[in-house]
Amino acid sequence: MTSTNINDQAIVIGGSIAGLLSARVLADRFASVTIIETDKLPDLPEARIGVPQSVQPHILFTKGYRILVELFPNIEEKLRAGGAIAIDWTREFDHFSRRGWNATSSFPSDLNSVSCSRPLLEWCIRQQLANYPNIRFVDEHRVTGLLSPSKTQITGVALRSATGDRQELPASLVVDASGRRSHAPSWLQELGFTPPPETIINPFLGYATRRYKEPEGFKSNWKVMLISQSPPKGTRLGYLAKIEGGEWIATLGGYGGDFPPLDNQGFLDFARSLPSLEFYDVIKGAEPTSRIYAHRATANRLRHYEKIELPQGFICLGDAVCALCPVYGQGMTVSAIAATILRDCLGDLNPARFQKKLAKSNSLSWMLATGQDLRFATTQGGSKPVKSGGFFTSYTERLLKLTNSDPKMNALLMEVAHLIKSPLALYHPQIAFKVLTKKD
Repeated sequence: MTSTNINDQAIVIGGSIAGLLSARVLADRFASVTIIETDKLPDLPEARIGVPQSVQPHILFTKGYRILVELFPNIEEKLRAGGAIAIDWTREFDHFSRRGWNATSSFPSDLNSVSCSRPLLEWCIRQQLANYPNIRFVDEHRVTGLLSPSKTQITGVALRSATGDRQELPASLVVDASGRRSHAPSWLQELGFTPPPETIINPFLGYATRRYKEPEGFKSNWKVMLISQSPPKGTRLGYLAKIEGGEWIATLGGYGGDFPPLDNQGFLDFARSLPSLEFYDVIKGAEPTSRIYAHRATANRLRHYEKIELPQGFICLGDAVCALCPVYGQGMTVSAIAATILRDCLGDLNPARFQKKLAKSNSLSWMLATGQDLRFATTQGGSKPVKSGGFFTSYTERLLKLTNSDPKMNALLMEVAHLIKSPLALYHPQIAFKVLTKKD
């Protein structure tokens, strides 16, 4: 169902999670929604050349998963059919911090999502979007600029195909969801607008990831394991998750340029150096099924679109606005939340109001990621946090220590981490009483 009326057409730049979910909410309002993607979109759940980080682990928090199921009621069935593994984060997530292992629950909870590769998740979403006759994909095309004869209203985009052919595509709304490498600031500048100021906080985190075949007969209580970094001195981390195809995705990371090696022995030695041997003991005898992939584009980058004047008919969201250090696993969920904000604004979409609402929504995730990263002396950008001390620091330490022995407290922290509850829930009088009266 394609319309020649510009007022009935929307364009989404980028086939990322943010772009795909934006297209879904736009499909309820526009006669035609076009997703433009630089890559050739694969017919199967395979990594894309233009998304080098797709082979790295991706976490879909419970908040993001609930949004996904709300937008696509049949996607749970499709994900499970593709091999995605259901996870209860209070029972099947083992987390080691400098205080020790978390206390997992023995009882089921509703803090659920799935563990799978990003290619499988994107493929399942694309399969769902294929059911919408007013959504179409234009792959192997790159957006080269915004169309705006009046310099006040965006009327479409200019395109270049992989073979060099150029064309223009009209629309009354253009959504930039093209990720960290978004060219929107330069496009706006070409039209006479001031590009958004940027805040960059770079922890110099480097990843190394490979897949392993789960050994036959392997048993564990965990489906995801995290041995986390511990600022300001503990720079190393390990993440291990069960995914589709009977495989594990294993990731090592190091802050401040302490990057894990990309050879087999170096990878294992780095794993053995983690503060718990659990990660190393699991992978040391497992069979690798991939080479080791590095990823080092991990800086936190915030483009302040809420602070500038924007033309009508143009908005930005996802990593094109707020790209977070991926170690905290917030990216896909933040993108899902952005799609719901877009949905709620579509009745009377004003770009300035939308970007302000988005900025407010992104602020907590930005604060959580950068607040931790800034505790490393090697991190560049931003203001270093005040040195530890005082009641707030003492309370936080006591609370986190409780999560090592109290499954209910661990579950509450998981609810906050998965954006289901406000951080204020950690300071509820009943919780505060429990934290402050607990004997060391």
